[in-house]
Amino acid sequence: MPNKTDSRAVKSAAMPYPPAAIGWYSTVLLAFLYWLSILDRTIISLLVDPIKADLGISDVQFGMLHGLAFAVTFSLFGLAAGALADRFSRRVIIFVSVSVWSIATAGCGLARDFWYLLLARVGVGAGEAGLNPCATSMITDLFPPTRLTTALAVYSIGASVGSGCAYLFGGMLVDLVSGSGAIIAPVLGEIAPWQAVFLIIGIPGIFLSLLSFTMPEPARRGVREKVHAGPAMDSIFSGYPVLLRFIRSRGRFFFYHYAGFGLASIGFVGGSAWYPAHMGRSFGWSGSQIGLGLGAAMIIGGIVGKSLCGYVVDILFRRGYKDAQFRWYAGCLILATPVGLLAATSTSPWVFLGGLTVFLTLLSPVTALYVASLNLVTPNELRGAGVAFYSATIGLFALSLGPVLIAVFSDYLYGGNAINLGIATMFGSCLPLAALALFLGRSAMWEAVTAAEEWG
Repeated sequence: MPNKTDSRAVKSAAMPYPPAAIGWYSTVLLAFLYWLSILDRTIISLLVDPIKADLGISDVQFGMLHGLAFAVTFSLFGLAAGALADRFSRRVIIFVSVSVWSIATAGCGLARDFWYLLLARVGVGAGEAGLNPCATSMITDLFPPTRLTTALAVYSIGASVGSGCAYLFGGMLVDLVSGSGAIIAPVLGEIAPWQAVFLIIGIPGIFLSLLSFTMPEPARRGVREKVHAGPAMDSIFSGYPVLLRFIRSRGRFFFYHYAGFGLASIGFVGGSAWYPAHMGRSFGWSGSQIGLGLGAAMIIGGIVGKSLCGYVVDILFRRGYKDAQFRWYAGCLILATPVGLLAATSTSPWVFLGGLTVFLTLLSPVTALYVASLNLVTPNELRGAGVAFYSATIGLFALSLGPVLIAVFSDYLYGGNAINLGIATMFGSCLPLAALALFLGRSAMWEAVTAAEEWG
């Protein structure tokens, strides 16, 4: 006689998926919200000089605003959001998240000193932390496994387009507003141009958050069992002990997953932090030229790479390759290594941008692939927590370590002012090791996905 867990698995497997139109509408809307989050997150990098001049802050303080305050808050609140995503309505959490980060972005435009701006950036990080765990969990319930990577790739296109638009159009907006001098706003009175940029970017999101309720809340699939964690169940983080036990039970898979995608992210994220500085120092390009070139490379590489990745990986999965995500990205890493080395060491800006576009085409699907492989293995009741845990550990580690390592390589291996060689060293060391980890982990993923199919 089947137990309750078996009954839930059978019921989950028997439920039809929503119509494709509903699934794709939800995915495109979530990609749009992802685009908005990246734009709100990144715009501050284009406002360094006016913020420093008006508020009288140092480079170290600006570094806290841009990186530390956001990253730490994003990780901590992401853990809470992941736990909530496994228990409550995900579209309600997304609505709250979009509202919070939009209000906080607009709040940056009201800052009159460093501490106010720091608090607003904490709000941006706290709000944006709720999107990914909820969105990726919903998408996994909207599409069958044979379509999952494509759907997640479409969702993650929002990040590439958001980053590209921050360079392409964010700079134009900054130039447009900056040329107008002081601005007199209703109620607020006189505001600086950089404050107007935050208000223009942030306020629409407060209303756009309502779009969350145009998506359905999909039925949860692949539920293994109800989470029990003893007396600690009342705590918001009580699902994490259960997650850690699950990770230990699939130790080989998680070791190779975290090692492979973590090393790839260190190289990928680290390089992204230094491309503008490299282009300015090595090629003498202006800010607008850099924005146009990098923006185009990010948008083209992201859209082409993620679309191609989703299409091919799902074909492989339908043909029975249950390690498709590991298999595809290991190959991409091997191909991307010489391309990245050529681009980073070239003295031609056009070779750099062309190589970078190919490089991004190969490696930009990292988010879609690490989430798809995680969610194919992890039971539904732990998926939000699983994505949040990865982001708060491996993701935060890559975000923090990658840019620093490139600077260390530049200063201590090459005598300083050699960012291009630092980038090349990062690519040459991290990417082949990441490919090796994913290649060696293929059998572990195959076994883990096979075991997860029992839950439906």
